[in-house]
Amino acid sequence: MGLTIGLVNTYSTLNIGDAAIYSALTALASEAEVVAQFQDSKPDYIPCLQIVPQIRHCDAYISVGGDIFNNAREGLITKAFIRNLLELRRSPKHTFVFGQSIPRSCHSLSFQALTLCLRRLAAVCVRDVESHQRLTASGIPAILSFDAAFTLSVSEQAKDLAEQLLKTLEIQPESAALISLRTFDSMYRHDNEQFQRQLVSLSRQFCQQGYQPVLLIQSQAYGADNDLAMAREIVQQVPKLKIFNPFDFTHQLPTWELVMGALAICRLIVAIRYHTSVLALASGRVPFNLYYSNKGKDLTKRLQIPGCSLEEFNPDIHLDAIAATSAINFDHETIRQQVKEDFQKCYSRILP
Repeated sequence: MGLTIGLVNTYSTLNIGDAAIYSALTALASEAEVVAQFQDSKPDYIPCLQIVPQIRHCDAYISVGGDIFNNAREGLITKAFIRNLLELRRSPKHTFVFGQSIPRSCHSLSFQALTLCLRRLAAVCVRDVESHQRLTASGIPAILSFDAAFTLSVSEQAKDLAEQLLKTLEIQPESAALISLRTFDSMYRHDNEQFQRQLVSLSRQFCQQGYQPVLLIQSQAYGADNDLAMAREIVQQVPKLKIFNPFDFTHQLPTWELVMGALAICRLIVAIRYHTSVLALASGRVPFNLYYSNKGKDLTKRLQIPGCSLEEFNPDIHLDAIAATSAINFDHETIRQQVKEDFQKCYSRILP
């Protein structure tokens, strides 16, 4: 019998960033049978991943990366947070965490509870410096790497399909400025009305400069994690704005790869969502990285890519810096290699 590995602490395949992480981890552990369960009634396609109604006993477990350990209630611990901790306790010696960020909402009591669980695991790998510093200061020998999705590649097929689909929306990739967006809530604090004003202003500026602004829908998941409602509100104020929703099309590729295809061929990318930046960089493109949390800030600082915090963003001031990104390429091979090596380091510790 071959090895079975369970992905635990999964969220949803309807968020492109999460779907990209699941695909990356499944490919990295390709000699095993990789299984996962999701709350989605119709999960999006993840190559080679076996989706099961419930995870039974596995030989080993990988706790998926992301901001899984968000704790929305100040001073208390949420039920969702406790459920996530329990997933780490199935078989600690055969479990590792890969590509994690420790969100700022996880502090005091919840952070103490998390570190207690992490100490017992085979390995812990994080994707940003702040998380790494917090864990090492707590005595956890965490590895500092990057997001698992950096190991993904964009195919020519994905680029061709993206071009074809953009053209059905009357979008010419060579003049398109792709903008990702999100609604903010208690997990990530930012004024939604101010954010809408920033995007309306940016989109109008793009129109004046001869670009075609396009809002990229990157999540159709739950609660605030659904980009469509805000996108429609912004389009009402800027009628020339287009919406590219990769979930609207029927095709044979994973949706994250179609998004990568679009990021690879469009003229400009303004990345508010973290994985817009990651998938753009993984396809060799440099986005303007507009960050709202430690994970996004880390990309700009460590990889020295253009960007600023959402608080500081002013479309009038930053437009030239955004336009300049179209001329820059990114060497994604070095990072891809590093993430693969870091994964193998962790993986070797859970093998029986």
